[in-house]
Amino acid sequence: MSEKKIELAIKYKIATIKINDPENFNPLNKETGQLILEALESLRDNNEVRCIIITGSGKAFSAGGNIKQFKASIENGNPGQVMDDLLKVLYKIALVLRLYPKPVIAAVNGWAVGAGMNLALSCDFIIASEYARFRQSFVKLALIPGFAGTILLSRQLTWQQAVEMSFFGETYNAKQMKELGLVNEIVPAENLEEVTMQWAQKFARGPTLTFARTKKLFFDALNTSFEEHLENERQMQIKSAESEDYKIGVSALIDKKEPEFIGK
Repeated sequence: MSEKKIELAIKYKIATIKINDPENFNPLNKETGQLILEALESLRDNNEVRCIIITGSGKAFSAGGNIKQFKASIENGNPGQVMDDLLKVLYKIALVLRLYPKPVIAAVNGWAVGAGMNLALSCDFIIASEYARFRQSFVKLALIPGFAGTILLSRQLTWQQAVEMSFFGETYNAKQMKELGLVNEIVPAENLEEVTMQWAQKFARGPTLTFARTKKLFFDALNTSFEEHLENERQMQIKSAESEDYKIGVSALIDKKEPEFIGK
């Protein structure tokens, strides 16, 4: 897949999807987006994969949309159609990640700009290099915060923080992002891969079915009443008590051992 700007590697039941177009700062064009989407779909039902890492090569996680392609679309008189074709793919990725049945970690190695930043925010966890930089750059192009940016930012920040980040389009470093609660951990650049793998291995050993159900409930909570959500949560807990991992967890706790979950 590397010739198509995406690398996929599987090790220790962890899949790493790397955007590999460093000369162009790993842009999210239609082709790259489709490859990321195909990789995620191919890994969904792979029982040998229990956690996903998304990262970039070189100095960027992803610089977002390809500005040269945007300029060409304007010159060709079809900017709306080109944008529509791109977003059909990118918005599928945003939804797939939010409901993905396995933990997904963004290992942000460098610049995460525009759609690249929101790709990271769509993941469950963000581990950032000390050199990571984040920017909602859409306003510079007179675009709204795309790739689910308006819902991701408004749900995770205060109104004032979200509009400031969106309207100014300024750069935030890893420390500022962590202070806003958008980054889980900051690590030295040389330790990013090692620390991310440590997180991923912990999740890979965990009750992945429980992770999937928890994510689904978090997602559903956005659009259901408190009373309705309590019932949904209650029913899901009953199902969880019927899982094999529940038996494993209870037995391990009684025996004072570490549980060896199987994701079922």
